[in-house]
Amino acid sequence: MATSKNTTNYHLDKSIVLFFIITILVTATVFAYKYINYTPCDVVDFEYNARDLRVGEIIRFKDNTQGVIQREWDFGDSTTADTGVSPYHTYDKPGLYIVKLKVNGRCESIEELTIKEKVFILDSSKLAKFEVPKKIKVGEVLRIKDNTLNATSWEWRFGETAKVNSTKKNPEYIYDTPGLKTITLIVNGDSRYGTKKKITVLPKEKPKDEPIRKITAPIEGTSKIKYAPDQGVKDAPTEEFKAPFIGKKEFEAKLLLVSKKKATAKNFKEYLCNNLDLSIIVNKKRTTFLEFCEKIRGKGIKIKELQLNHEKNNCIKNIVIDYKKTSIF
Repeated sequence: MATSKNTTNYHLDKSIVLFFIITILVTATVFAYKYINYTPCDVVDFEYNARDLRVGEIIRFKDNTQGVIQREWDFGDSTTADTGVSPYHTYDKPGLYIVKLKVNGRCESIEELTIKEKVFILDSSKLAKFEVPKKIKVGEVLRIKDNTLNATSWEWRFGETAKVNSTKKNPEYIYDTPGLKTITLIVNGDSRYGTKKKITVLPKEKPKDEPIRKITAPIEGTSKIKYAPDQGVKDAPTEEFKAPFIGKKEFEAKLLLVSKKKATAKNFKEYLCNNLDLSIIVNKKRTTFLEFCEKIRGKGIKIKELQLNHEKNNCIKNIVIDYKKTSIF
């Protein structure tokens, strides 16, 4: 029985040794084959050329790698791969794209491209076109005609409120308050082609007094009644409208009250001659005074620079503000 057991152990150990020998030989053979056939990757070199990396811009890529048998371009936007030496490509959306060039099936180079928004080019033929008189009086009917080509919708603002006052092509409007007003027209819902024009609204004229006629007593012995010549009361000259004057320091103080919710844009009506839709420059960007007040309301701010330009009647016609927020909310 002891002899049989030893024979079994001898055959088992021999099988294991044989397995390891075969494994080592196979591994060594594969490694030797790869080592003999190994070719190091050359430097994959490609370039791109475009006037500007923007949406819709044509970008020309060029592979400068030497000894290329096969190449594959991946432009990072899920489009079909290209195999040309110098392909052209355009991007439909802005963003960051990873461009990869793989040559000979294994060597690769990667570049990051940042594609910016397409440059907006203003088409002057789409601008809103209309004419307004230079002056009109409170209570008079203002009639305007739109002359814009291919306009299908209209948004008229007549400068007394920030809301749309009419959506008709040729609207009518009556002003309730005097002052310099800004009329704005946006057609086809595209604010980029909106047009603004100024109109001066004069105070309503006071009714003229009837002339006083004096009657004299008849002279004795005559039957005729003589009247004194007409000496009607002359109309008093109409006083020119004049707004109260406000300086930069007082104006800045009122803006700070707006930021603290202790005042609103309406507190500036008399200085802007009721034109709360006045176009102003804030941090080098154009907006309206009403929108600016709504933006800073309840926000901590610090005004770094303030410029005010007044009309002869003290109405503020231009405002330039440079400010920064002092709160994170």
